[in-house]
Amino acid sequence: LRNGAGAFRSCGNLAFEPRAYQLVPLLMALKTDVIRLLIADDVGIGKTIEAGLIAREMIDRGEISRTVVICPPHLCDQWRDELSSKFHIDAEIVTTGTAARLERGLRPGESVFEVYPNTVVSLDYIKADRRRDDFLRACPEFVFVDEAHSCARSDIAVRHQRYRLLQGLAQGEPKRHMVLLTATPHSGDDAAFHNLLGLLSPEFAALRDMHEGQERTRLRARLSHPVVQRRRGDIAEWRDTAGFPVRESREATYVLGGDWGALFEDILEYARGMVRRAEKGSLLEQRMSWWAALALLRCVSSSP
Repeated sequence: LRNGAGAFRSCGNLAFEPRAYQLVPLLMALKTDVIRLLIADDVGIGKTIEAGLIAREMIDRGEISRTVVICPPHLCDQWRDELSSKFHIDAEIVTTGTAARLERGLRPGESVFEVYPNTVVSLDYIKADRRRDDFLRACPEFVFVDEAHSCARSDIAVRHQRYRLLQGLAQGEPKRHMVLLTATPHSGDDAAFHNLLGLLSPEFAALRDMHEGQERTRLRARLSHPVVQRRRGDIAEWRDTAGFPVRESREATYVLGGDWGALFEDILEYARGMVRRAEKGSLLEQRMSWWAALALLRCVSSSP
């Protein structure tokens, strides 16, 4: 391990016992001078814990003094509680609702991120153009990005703002540590996936348009260094007693009645009428009526 440390310094500062497989991202992080890591483990494996282990270890080694977690607003409280209860890292939440209070008393030109060493910041708050530049200037040495796939560039303006923010963090300071977290690194958008990889290193973004050959093979092999991805089934190899529930599925029948049953029958009759009225129309009209009828039935069957 870096600095010749044979043991993790963070072990004595944790409020829980991490599982063996959760130490893998930490080991991967400690092998590099500048940490750029994509943790793409499945839901429930513990990406938050894996990120917290890295933060705690780096703080205890004295290699960083400030951290920031960038996440969707609904996850801010969860991140703060996890950092505090498990890793003894006290973080301030920075959102539209808390920013005014945190900025009270700051000196001119001083940033919240310079005064408070550990923060959890709402992605929706910090992505705005008027706040991004100040954040890029005062951003801590270590950045964690939760739900990182939502920040990959696309044609949607909101995501474009998010991607510009992360791109500025990744390219503006080459020595900045960054850990990206997502359970869905590739959601079908090939361009977004490679842009996400490009945040780890610009050369990975070129994989999308690169033809098969030695260079592409070399780059793909290098992806094993900054990317870790495990499914729940993979954890069995560690003989871990995590006890993930085994999913069992079965079909159950029931009788629909009462007001809900009456509503369903009314909608079903209306849908049938739609289809019947379109029988003499064009093929396009028939298809549109059929799909519209199915949409209505799906709503009345499953929507609250």
